[in-house]
Amino acid sequence: MKNKLKSLITQTVVKSSAGGAAGSTLIVEFEDESYLFVWCAWRIEQGKQVIVTSSDSMSPTDNDDKPSGLIGEKSPVLEGKKLLNFNLTPQFDLDLFFDNEYKLRIFCDIGHSREDYNINWELNIPRENISVEISNHFEEYEGEYE
Repeated sequence: MKNKLKSLITQTVVKSSAGGAAGSTLIVEFEDESYLFVWCAWRIEQGKQVIVTSSDSMSPTDNDDKPSGLIGEKSPVLEGKKLLNFNLTPQFDLDLFFDNEYKLRIFCDIGHSREDYNINWELNIPRENISVEISNHFEEYEGEYE
């Protein structure tokens, strides 16, 4: 997983969204079309300030198709930010460090007993036909993207 994440360093985020019909699920897409789907707990920070978390308010999509609620308003703050580095723990919690002191922190909190909901987060790299999931058993599963 670390080598796959290293390939994202210096890439710019082109899409960052959550809220509305997506609920607290966060999608972060990079300029090479690789993307993260985050179903577990997450938090976006800038410096010492918390910008938004996965447990903040969310409400249905407005008529103009823009997500509302704090999650929908604030999750796009990562757009245009360049990934500088990351930290991956043995339990697959992930910190992504962006320019301008932005951070995305991902906390694998979907545990063993949750067989109905069994993925914490996943990294998809379409250009390499790779999809890597981090399971509720804190294990990495690699498969084809398609």
